[in-house]
Amino acid sequence: MAEEKIRIIHEPSHNEPFVVCVKPRGIPSASLKEGDISAFSMVADLYPEVKNVTGKKAIEGGLCHRIDTDTEGLLLIASSQDFYDFLQNEQSLGRFFKGYFARCCLENANERMEGFPKSQIILENLLNSIKKCSISSKFRPFGVKNTTVRPVVESSGRAALKKCSSKIYSTDVEIINESNKDNKNSLVSVRCVLTEGYRHQVRCHLAWIGLPIAGDRLYNPSVKDNDSFEFYADRLSFTDPLTGKKHDFSYEHEF
Repeated sequence: MAEEKIRIIHEPSHNEPFVVCVKPRGIPSASLKEGDISAFSMVADLYPEVKNVTGKKAIEGGLCHRIDTDTEGLLLIASSQDFYDFLQNEQSLGRFFKGYFARCCLENANERMEGFPKSQIILENLLNSIKKCSISSKFRPFGVKNTTVRPVVESSGRAALKKCSSKIYSTDVEIINESNKDNKNSLVSVRCVLTEGYRHQVRCHLAWIGLPIAGDRLYNPSVKDNDSFEFYADRLSFTDPLTGKKHDFSYEHEF
């Protein structure tokens, strides 16, 4: 996948010191070690100033957030320390919004996969009437080499509660289209928004309520070898902490 290239949506400038790019599938957001190919390393080749920002890890420079390696979509990278610091504060205050689009299967994945607590969201109500819900939980690593995660709630067992994150993470979900909810082979289109994210948060939360993402090899027990992964990080929204300008970026993905 090294031949896949990022696409620049916003170039850095003096007044707007950040980069927005589209990361292709199969490319990690950040490198694990020097020389690894990642979305950040590709941006740094074009705009070396992003490497001068002190972020969460030295190798990540001004990377403001991550999306999964398997996920295609928008990334924001700061090119100045002031912007990075201000935006991190905005994230902590819940004012940096990340949007996702998914096409989901109607599949009670949590009954076929280990480690899921009982969901409090009634899927039939979500599909038929309310159309919107907020899913909240803590998370814990799960599986061989902790390759997946599982939601943790108060009713989870003692072992799960001991291993979980200290923070509760929330995913706002909206059903925007359903072709035939009585047909288990149909796909339901879903939009999700979050402000702070845990690894695989949206993927796991959707599987938990019975809407695993089509083609998700980690959280959809009915996935087939040739299924495409129908999940995109397609929205970013924040108010520029330096200028007060509202920024809304979107990415129009193709199926």
